[in-house]
Amino acid sequence: MNKSRFPGLVRRALRRAGEKPLYFWPPVFSLAFFLLLYGFFRFSPYGALESFLERPWSTRYYDRRGNLVQILPLEEGLRREYAGPGAMDPKVAAVFLSAEDERFYYHPGIDPLSVLRALFQNIKERRRVSGASTITMQLARIIAARPEEPRSFFTKMGEALNAFRLEARFSKKEILNLYLNSLPFGFQTEGIASAARNFFASEISLLSPAELFCLAVIPRRPAAYNPFTERGACIDAAQKLAARFARGPGAREFPLYAALEAEDWEALNPRRFRYPQHMPHLVRHVNGLLAEFRAGGKNAPPSDYVLSADLELQRFAEDLIGGYIRRHSPSRLDNGAALALDNKTGEVLAWVGSADYYNRKSSGQIDGVLVKNQMGSSMKPFLYALALERGFKPSDVLADIPSAYGGRELYIPQNFNNRFNGPVLFRTALASSLNIPAVDLLDRLGVEEYGRFLFTLGFSLDAEAAENAGLGLALGNAPVKLAEMAAGFSVFPRDGIFLPLRFDRGEEQEYSGDRVMNSDTARLVCSILSDRRARVLGFGRGTNFETPFPAMFKTGTANQYQSIVALGATPRFTVAVWMGNFTGETVVGRTGSSLPAAVVRQLLVRLQGTRREAFLEPQGWVKTPVCALSGMAPSAACPSVIEEYLPPDWAGESCSWHKLRGSSVEVKYPPEYQGWFFSQTREGTINYSASPLEIISPRDNYTFFPSSGPGTQSIPVEVIGGSEDTITVDYDTETFTVSRPFVFFLPYAPGRHSLRVRNGGETAAVYFIAE
Repeated sequence: MNKSRFPGLVRRALRRAGEKPLYFWPPVFSLAFFLLLYGFFRFSPYGALESFLERPWSTRYYDRRGNLVQILPLEEGLRREYAGPGAMDPKVAAVFLSAEDERFYYHPGIDPLSVLRALFQNIKERRRVSGASTITMQLARIIAARPEEPRSFFTKMGEALNAFRLEARFSKKEILNLYLNSLPFGFQTEGIASAARNFFASEISLLSPAELFCLAVIPRRPAAYNPFTERGACIDAAQKLAARFARGPGAREFPLYAALEAEDWEALNPRRFRYPQHMPHLVRHVNGLLAEFRAGGKNAPPSDYVLSADLELQRFAEDLIGGYIRRHSPSRLDNGAALALDNKTGEVLAWVGSADYYNRKSSGQIDGVLVKNQMGSSMKPFLYALALERGFKPSDVLADIPSAYGGRELYIPQNFNNRFNGPVLFRTALASSLNIPAVDLLDRLGVEEYGRFLFTLGFSLDAEAAENAGLGLALGNAPVKLAEMAAGFSVFPRDGIFLPLRFDRGEEQEYSGDRVMNSDTARLVCSILSDRRARVLGFGRGTNFETPFPAMFKTGTANQYQSIVALGATPRFTVAVWMGNFTGETVVGRTGSSLPAAVVRQLLVRLQGTRREAFLEPQGWVKTPVCALSGMAPSAACPSVIEEYLPPDWAGESCSWHKLRGSSVEVKYPPEYQGWFFSQTREGTINYSASPLEIISPRDNYTFFPSSGPGTQSIPVEVIGGSEDTITVDYDTETFTVSRPFVFFLPYAPGRHSLRVRNGGETAAVYFIAE
């Protein structure tokens, strides 16, 4: 617009305005004034209201079936439950409006008629006998949070001003709902929902008319109208309110409330509510998550939280854990924990953190589901899954023989039964939980890679912790949580998909997760851990793994039985159980992992019911005959043949371990088994020339330390392979020969030493240190 024209436009506008009749301007100015006033009340800063609306509520926790689990108190034990507009019975509103503000729906926040009535009565009596506070003004006083401040003219004016601001911001129904949910009843109770519970052990909708009238008068003088100690005074005030209600508009809508008889008041029976304390560890954990959610600046969580857990199953699990702990307490078995999951959704169905939450002696408030423990062999399935991902097959042979790993610090694993089984198939090694094959697998795969794989499975195991654990990580010597074990184990029946634990009750649907392994890898692990025959070598034919439906199991012990663990799963459910103690003491006796295994089995039976789902078959693998000893394609000499999953294009070499010698079969073991073979009398021979010359012990850069025991110390040496039956040994400056088997000892002498062996045209050498 041309600036030179602006003054002319203004003059024309003013001239036209002057042409309007005088009666035009008062309504215009009045409307403008009221719009400005409304804008002030509606949009002026109201910090107290913002803080008030952000107040926390007592969270009500329900199980998946709607059973009340807990109602959490706020600071200093305050109970303030929220009842939404849909949960607020119209009769409650009618009674409280009759008690406090009958013209609530007809005034803008202050009631001029009530003000005139109160003024007249107070002047007549020459003292304050009546007030004029509306419900909106009372709500403004509650929002101000200054209950101890004297009620002066200025505080009344402030309440009136804030009442207008509330009326400009909220509807009448919203104001009434805020009021009823925030009204203080004394005795650490705020809001009608908590008052109904604390004074009459009732839900709002179940209050009798007499109880509701009684509640309506308590806020006036909580101590004087306390129904527990001042029942008569409370009933007298409530009867007066009921009489007033009968004369008011509410009587037409709720005639039952206007016709109370003497027996209705006699039946008034205040009852203290016993707050349930179910699922204490789970509720504490979820409440902590909600607090983090709130602290993150997100919208406040709802005051009603429906857990995914089932209270009936929870009690069953608690009884199982508590019963076993009590029976085996002489073995220093003080505590246990259990976690049950729905594989389809990741929902937590039961969460038992300890045998007794309130047992201080056994540290019952510690949550065994979340505390980190060494889980022992129960972690082996994850290692074997990684091996399958990297090309291993269920028919591969793993050596269960005396072995040592490391350099300066040697690691010499042992099986739980202190026996060596020689060559075992991959399937048997996992199902029977053999230690040495697991350590050998990890040595070949790498600790760092296994640590990264565990991280994708949800374990909070950083690279430093994995490195510190070393090869012992194969046997579960790195502390992890039972919750992580359950979530990770559920990946197998879920076809290789990882889902984080879900605590709230969701829809009946599957949730998308992250694929962390090939589906066939997961299916092969399920096949192995549900194979009863494959676990006989390690566990015999015990009944702890016997179920009337397909199920997979894995157990573990750690720290000399400080922790005993069992995992179990069906296609639909996963259960993890830990037993031990939180004090670090070892469990004594022969309890073993059979106890948690028994709990897992019973929980799976309870969960599974009549379901009989089978684990899915691997799609990219076919069952193929293999030699039960060598895992190779069976020959006519193989005495035992089994079927194992193999790639469809597998063309394995014919078994070279078995040879026909007339009517008998001769077994020839690979040379790496010579130490195991000669440790006791066995049938067969060693195929020495099947591998190149190699020094098995000592390994390169080994460090030996002097023994403190009696006798002369020596250094054991084992050499395998070679085409000839004699080796030439060069030890520092000394040279000598050794015949098969190449097992001998060197004198112990401090210093750095060189060891070289020669056989035909082959040579092998190592260096080692003797301290």
